[in-house]
Amino acid sequence: MSKYTDDLDIFDEKKINKAIKKGKTKTIITIVLVSILVFVVLNILNFAISAYYSQKAFKQWDAYVRLSTPNGYISETVDSRGFLGGISTYKVSKDMKFKSLVIEQKQYPFGLIPSVLISRGSGGSIGVTGEDWQFRYKENGWRDMVFFHPDVTYKKYKNDSDLIQSMQGEKIYEVALSFDKPYKQSELFSIELPEMTWFWINTYTDNQIKTLQKEAKEHDWSSTFIHEHEALGFSTNSTYPSTTDLAYEYGNFLDLLQTSVSSRHQKAYNTIKNVNMEEIEILGVVVYGTKDEILEIMKEPSIKAASLGGIVENY
Repeated sequence: MSKYTDDLDIFDEKKINKAIKKGKTKTIITIVLVSILVFVVLNILNFAISAYYSQKAFKQWDAYVRLSTPNGYISETVDSRGFLGGISTYKVSKDMKFKSLVIEQKQYPFGLIPSVLISRGSGGSIGVTGEDWQFRYKENGWRDMVFFHPDVTYKKYKNDSDLIQSMQGEKIYEVALSFDKPYKQSELFSIELPEMTWFWINTYTDNQIKTLQKEAKEHDWSSTFIHEHEALGFSTNSTYPSTTDLAYEYGNFLDLLQTSVSSRHQKAYNTIKNVNMEEIEILGVVVYGTKDEILEIMKEPSIKAASLGGIVENY
């Protein structure tokens, strides 16, 4: 009788339900814990991967900005991260001798799965009629500087000397000066350039020069020039000429060309990687100074064109 009762207990419905419920609870707890663990691990991995690619992208884009914006750099970034990537919003600042100012805000994607950037905009009618230079403007209102390659004959050259002369007040002016021919460092004019001079370096191939010559010949004068972001160079914080050797700055310039996100910059590196500073050609400079300082420099006969960029109060 006792054995029969034990067998009945084994198949007791309440005990079976209790065992099933207990098993379900353990399974749910296990699934929850595993899910939490997987979630935490995946988030840590996602954060680590995103942080790695964010830092990598920052170095590439900062190199791009430093190369294509005279005395420019990325002053601040804010990342918006998604899955294995994201979007970085960054501010571009420019050194203007005594102060730095934010001139633009832009974005770039990063990561294994970069976020898609969609932007919209419309242009105005400034300088699109052929009756004036077709300038581009920065977000802060400054006009982009323009350059003129000395191995290209243009129908017209920009000269902002009268514009600078007419301006009032104690200000610091940023001016791009294009030379009449390529100069090596030892051949540059002897007049002392102010601190923080930016040197425009000849990174152009023969084919690129031919393309520029063709455009200058066939297109309207108002659009045939080299935009500010297309001219590549580096800056020195010392007065020039000085005892400071530009070889160090030139070495940093080559490193930036290799680091930059732009394939055009990679090609420029391949063009000049075997050329040392003593042999490299300088096509122009960007100088920062007062009205009198700038106008004095512009008296040099080697100056072919002058394009005004940013303006700040001298304090």
